[in-house]
Amino acid sequence: MTAATSATATVSAPADTACSAPTPGSPLWATGTDTGQEALRDAAAPFVREAAALASQVDSGQASPRPLLSRLGEAGLLDLGVQELLGEDPRAADVRAPAWLIAALARECMSTAFGLWAHRMVLDYLARGVRSQATQTVLGELRAGRRLGSTAMASGLKWLAGVGDLAVRAVPDGQGWRLTGFIPWASNLCDDSVVVLPASTPQGTVVVWVEARALEVRPVTGLLALNATASGTIRLHDVAVGPSQVVSTELASLAQGFKPTMLILQSAFCLGLAQRSLEEARSTQDRSANTVFHEDVAILAHELQRFCERWEAAAADTGSASMAEVLRLRLEAASLAGRATRLEATLAGGRGYQERTDASRRFREAAFLPVQSPSEGHLRWELSSLA
Repeated sequence: MTAATSATATVSAPADTACSAPTPGSPLWATGTDTGQEALRDAAAPFVREAAALASQVDSGQASPRPLLSRLGEAGLLDLGVQELLGEDPRAADVRAPAWLIAALARECMSTAFGLWAHRMVLDYLARGVRSQATQTVLGELRAGRRLGSTAMASGLKWLAGVGDLAVRAVPDGQGWRLTGFIPWASNLCDDSVVVLPASTPQGTVVVWVEARALEVRPVTGLLALNATASGTIRLHDVAVGPSQVVSTELASLAQGFKPTMLILQSAFCLGLAQRSLEEARSTQDRSANTVFHEDVAILAHELQRFCERWEAAAADTGSASMAEVLRLRLEAASLAGRATRLEATLAGGRGYQERTDASRRFREAAFLPVQSPSEGHLRWELSSLA
């Protein structure tokens, strides 16, 4: 793959608009006049079309989302909102621009949207953390799309919530660390990827970035969907990490900053998938026996619109919503996507049951959402602990 050039475009978040994924023809695209919204629309449109054109090939494993992600970096669209995090006060952030881009891609190809989400979260960690010269260099390469970011933070979030353990141990090695352990799942695992992961130390915790080539990666295959996301398990055997690779020496404080963004951006690809399936269901609801589903479509549309209003408010200022509300948004987004894809498949009839149709692909993509970390069980547990 040809290395991407440095990102130069600057795109601001669109103005407040009724929640709608930014794809050609949607209300967000058609009615907005804000210059930032227009810039995002114009810059993203060719990539959204490309994701749509390649969705079937990506789903079957004949194509990878990575070239498109690299070109997003060339266009300055991989790091929307990151520059603000590099400022003096990254506690609150407007993530509508990256959220809408992820939603737009999810309407066409969940694998591409998921890859963008994972990459964007690595940018978030590095921007919030300690920035050595080495980290600054890696961050620049990631922002430009020359390398991919892989987030392996699931075990850290489970540990913080009290539903799991940190499976990687770090022991002091001079000014750095040596890491040993296991990561059960991560994505975007290419040879030149940058992996961010948490580990336990004798005194507490540490979050570091590691070169993927230093890790033992075993690809995971045979998934219902998202086989093109370069997912796999990771084993670490006495992996040396220098002090310049330390992102944070306090997992809890780092997570307090990035967790709302993570959940809101995860909700974005759930939302994009739900919106597309609802549109497809609407397009077939007037066919013969499908008319009996008019009420189902209307109820789902109403619930989705109400969800959008809350989600967009949280995305506009990640510090404004309580953690309980953000957890609820993530749970509801996955549920809405599951209901919408099931409704689309039902109204599609036999076509929805054929393996390689778009309706079937979206149904399979939605099946991933309850198990993606944080899983539905994790989210429910954590939400109950806040009650």
